[in-house]
Amino acid sequence: MPAYLHDSVLLYLEKLIDWDDFFARRKGDGADVVAERAALRTLLETCADICTKLEPEARDGWFEAARLENGEVVHPPHVRHGYEQLREAGLVSVGVKEKFGGFELPSFIANVVIQMVARADASLMTVMGLQAGVAEDIQKYAPEELQAKYLPRFVAGEVQGAMDLTEPQAGSDLGGILTRAVDENGRSYLDGQKIFITNGGAEIHLVLARDADTFEQSKGTTKGLSLFLCPRTLPDGTKNKVIVERLEHKMGLHGSPTAVIRFEHAEAWRIGQKAEGFKAMLDLMNNARLGVAAQGIGIAEAAVEEAVRYSRERKQFGMPIGDQPLMKNVLSRMIVALEGSRALLYRVAALIDHSNALRATLERDKAVSASERGELEKVIERNQIQIRLFTPLAKFLATESCDEITRAAIQVHGGIGFMAESEVGKLHLDGIITTIYEGTSEIQVSFALKEIGKGALGVVFEELRKELGALQSPVLKTFAGRVLAGIERIEQSSHALLSDFGYALLSARAVAEMVIAVIVASELLRQAEHAPDRIELAARWIHVKMLELESQARRVIEGDAGRIERCEKIVRLWA
Repeated sequence: MPAYLHDSVLLYLEKLIDWDDFFARRKGDGADVVAERAALRTLLETCADICTKLEPEARDGWFEAARLENGEVVHPPHVRHGYEQLREAGLVSVGVKEKFGGFELPSFIANVVIQMVARADASLMTVMGLQAGVAEDIQKYAPEELQAKYLPRFVAGEVQGAMDLTEPQAGSDLGGILTRAVDENGRSYLDGQKIFITNGGAEIHLVLARDADTFEQSKGTTKGLSLFLCPRTLPDGTKNKVIVERLEHKMGLHGSPTAVIRFEHAEAWRIGQKAEGFKAMLDLMNNARLGVAAQGIGIAEAAVEEAVRYSRERKQFGMPIGDQPLMKNVLSRMIVALEGSRALLYRVAALIDHSNALRATLERDKAVSASERGELEKVIERNQIQIRLFTPLAKFLATESCDEITRAAIQVHGGIGFMAESEVGKLHLDGIITTIYEGTSEIQVSFALKEIGKGALGVVFEELRKELGALQSPVLKTFAGRVLAGIERIEQSSHALLSDFGYALLSARAVAEMVIAVIVASELLRQAEHAPDRIELAARWIHVKMLELESQARRVIEGDAGRIERCEKIVRLWA
């Protein structure tokens, strides 16, 4: 079995991220950078060891579903056992600050942990991932007394978290939320129903609800929404009126409970500012999107492992099927898609960590001069522009790639891949949801287009041109030239979208894929500069994606809004 701590992870851990600068900025001149880096590696090795041992039990128990007994959610044995192992290692709320007992891990490391857990047990990942995300939102927005009360319990694994957004009439459009929050004698209470709540049996729910005093005026918008911490057990030990009505039956992720939750005047505590809950929830959603990207990568990595192993063992026509030219092409395409997804996720995580380290410097060191402070703030803002674009793109690429890779893994296995007990079949069914929850792929490319409309490509392309121009190897420079030409082609095609918003939305997926193509190409070339054995990986990506980019750009330039009407006519054939 290939190591859970993959070579590409070690490449970032050892060479591609400036950890010396990160820890010096985050902790000051007294930081023991050598010890900090060693601790990160030890933590990842511990997680890798745990996940390696958990994987067989998780695969064997894949059909065992979470169940509802007397109003309480009971996880299947493999999820309970896996959670206990992660809890004992301190890996269930990895972003919580050290003062609350957490590791306060960098985003890069946290997402690698999620990736490894998802590879071993995708259901377990949803439990652990949501717990970490909910804890971090509490850490950022809740008053100090709530932080002190709950965050140590999150770190200890005493409580888990759920994010309660969706309602029957409010899916991607959160303006449709009708769960009502009323203030009575200085206390807040929630009434309403939430559906499709992942890890719905958790003790702590972060609930987006509409304030009663502006309910009618704000209905249909994201204004007037506040974010609440709603525990299932109140501070005095009595049960809060948070009812788990039922669990859903799903195609995959059976060990992860997806619940319908009803609040019957349940007491809750507002976190963040009143009527600004949507903004606070966006932080959790963006972190969750990166977590789902990591989940997709972990599932895809497991599928690639199974496909490569089977291709070497299964013989047809006197040779392993992996020796057949067509199969070599299939397997290499799977690996390129996986590594491209990984490259984009790691890039955005590194940017998040860089910005967080710079903020720590500004908060800690009051002696920073006005001019230096201004320069650091400019860097942070440039990073944020890229992060806002890269986050939906990373979620889109990783999850769509996961769907394609797991499907291809079934094809590699042939008929046995279609059997209910096949490992790759289980992975495919687990992976499908990643393209849907935390915003469908269509939502992600729409978000990306919105950021592009605000001018994000100017900043992104400036950074890419610097990177590509700095490459030293003549071979890499040749590939960089093709990527630079692709950037120019995107800039040309983007002009065709400016005059018609409807046509721009219709072309959002093509635009997203073109932008992804050049970002990932640059990142893979950067990898190859430090690890020459990855040159073929970068070359394959660039050869395929630049050809696709040219075709997509031509289609965008030559097309028009008439495509929308043609789509409607085709749909009407089935009306």
